[in-house]
This record gives sequence, C-alpha cells and structure tokens, in this order.
Amino acid sequence: MYRAFQTSLHLLQPELVFVLGDIMDEGFYCSLQDFDKYVSRFKQLFAVPKNTKLYTVVGNHDIGFHNEIKSSRNQMFITAFNSTPVQFFTLRGNYFVLINSMALEGDGCTLCKSVEIQLSEIEKKLKCSKNSTFLNCTSKPSLEFYSKPILMQHYPLYRSSDMDCTDFDSAPMPIKEEIFKEARECLSKNSTYHILNQIKPRLALSGHTHHGCTRKLPFGFGEEITISSFNRRNKNNPTIGLVICDIFEILDL
Repeated sequence: MYRAFQTSLHLLQPELVFVLGDIMDEGFYCSLQDFDKYVSRFKQLFAVPKNTKLYTVVGNHDIGFHNEIKSSRNQMFITAFNSTPVQFFTLRGNYFVLINSMALEGDGCTLCKSVEIQLSEIEKKLKCSKNSTFLNCTSKPSLEFYSKPILMQHYPLYRSSDMDCTDFDSAPMPIKEEIFKEARECLSKNSTYHILNQIKPRLALSGHTHHGCTRKLPFGFGEEITISSFNRRNKNNPTIGLVICDIFEILDL
C-alpha cells in the first residue's frame, strides 16, 4: 500500500486526497496502545507532501457500528485524524461535505443529534447562497455563490444490492446478489433520501463494500461512485479514484 500510494502521489500530484474510512481493522475495540500504533502506521503509509491536503472520514471498523460507538473512542479518532463527524469546506468553487455514516441513524442519539444540527446549518448555507429569499436567510449569504456539493462518507447510499453495478471492479457473483442490510452495508433508505434532499449533491463518493459501483443517485441529478478497497487482502485489484472537477462539471477518470 505504501508503494502504490506514494507512486500515485508522485505521478498524479493531487491537491486533495480523501480516505473513505476503515483505516483500522479493529479500531473500535483494540487497546489504546494498539490504537496509537495503527494511527502512527497510517500516517507513515499515507504521508502526503505539504502541497496536498489529506482528509479522512470514519468507518465502522474505526469506531464501530452505530450501537457499538463509545464517545471516548469516537473522540480518539477525531483527535488522531482531525476528522470531525461533519466536515464542510470549499476549494476553488467546489463544496465538499464529509459525514460520519454511523451518525445518520436518526434515532435521537447524542452523536446523531449533533450531526443533524450541523447538516441543517449546511443546508441553510447552500439554500441561502442559491436563493437569498429563502426563509431565515440573512441579508448576506455566508457562501459567495451556489454550487451543488460533493458528498463523501463511508457507507454507500441505500441500494438493495450490487446487482446494478457493472464497473470493471464490481462485486463478483454470487456476492453481487447479496441483499444489503440497511445501516450495515449501506445507509438506510430514510437516511439516504433525507441527506439527498438536504444538500442535493452532484456526486456522492463512498466505500465500505470493498467493490466498485457507479450509478445514478436514487433521485435528483448526479452520480454515486463507490470506490473499491485499496487493500489487496480485500481486492485483487486495489483501487483509487481520480477526479478532476470544477464548479460546472465532474469527470470521472
């Protein structure tokens, strides 16, 4: 992984690098000493030059599935990787929204409530930048202009299985036929429609399944791309995604 990643950095020279979760195998139950060791190993393997910014989103192997998450372990991940449950930033006219997938259960848990509040604020900023007459907008929108954001998280959006995925690195049969469990293999249907309605992304990027998939968003305009695993233990052809984007379009290379 070190050689593949560092070679990719050298050849492609990206401005931004996103790691879509599951940085550790057993981050949610390993000892504190092992947790620190995994963090150190990750930062050695995935070191980036000063002119490249690295962002991470948390995966279920890092802090556990929703009902397994402990606030102390979640905070350890946030501190170690500077990765809060919701991240929102812009680069040259592109808005990026990064979310903790396990915090989208909508069951009123403390973590879920915090994420819901932050997403509502992002929704307001986007709506006000698009139309300043939107209810509760201030006289001057906090965003200079409107652009549909790019959504990134660990879980794919809701889908029943990988049967509609035809990518070269999509799941083989019979794995492709396996039915996804909501909030385990993908976001729940309710959470998917809620987040798409809130921020209306033009592109959604995800991981988790170990296999590739490109498809239209369940509603609205845009695409979802699930990036297959970068770990050769999970996939014979470890994969990265290279995206060139500007305010008007996204080209998936």
